[in-house]
Amino acid sequence: MSPQFRKIDASTLHYLPASDRHPADTYFHFSFADYYNPDNIQFGALRVINDDDVKPHGGFDRHPHRDMEIVSYVVGGKLTHWDSATNVEATIGRGDVQIVTAGTGVWHSELNRHDEWCRFLQIWILPPAANLPVRYAQRRFEPQDRLNRLLHIVGNTENRDEVPLYLNQDVNLYVSELQDPEARVSFTVQAGRQAYVNNIEGHVAVKGVTELAERDALEVVGPAELEFSLAGEHAHFIIIEMAESPDR
Repeated sequence: MSPQFRKIDASTLHYLPASDRHPADTYFHFSFADYYNPDNIQFGALRVINDDDVKPHGGFDRHPHRDMEIVSYVVGGKLTHWDSATNVEATIGRGDVQIVTAGTGVWHSELNRHDEWCRFLQIWILPPAANLPVRYAQRRFEPQDRLNRLLHIVGNTENRDEVPLYLNQDVNLYVSELQDPEARVSFTVQAGRQAYVNNIEGHVAVKGVTELAERDALEVVGPAELEFSLAGEHAHFIIIEMAESPDR
């Protein structure tokens, strides 16, 4: 089977600007809220990537979730999280990750309590079953952890002992930040697997395939060998890898 690639240019992402009823500028990678496209509901188990710019002292106040696994990845500024399961507020910054298995149901909030803007990726993964136990975890990472290399930030129940954070679904999340012009980062999408590559910042080249600008994305169905390098002065990207699915 030959690899399949589909590039999503940032200009095609649905953009919801700030308004009185919505406290963030958001780019929707998949159908969400006011954006609905029957041909763009999900990519396998990946249901949502919302790229949110949250204004100072704004954010998403307390609201419920259930039967979803959610990853928050902070790109800039600081994000303060609260949930009804722990009743504790915790603040994370650039490169830090917070996960939740909403399962049987939980309330939470994601707020920017600071004077500068906060940008973060809100990633929703469909769970393997309904009514899973609620679970929260978070991890702080240093910039050098992902510098010119792939950092495995979230795994699954099969490799949970090898990664800092894990979900119940069969997914893996990796991030990298390239600054060295000579740096090369490789990633294999195995047969029967697929991956969503989102270039968060800067410009990255995918050898023999394409270049991705900020907020561009690439859908890959394996088997495929990917090699990433700089296409500008800086690149910061995430790979969400999962089992292949007929749902895109």
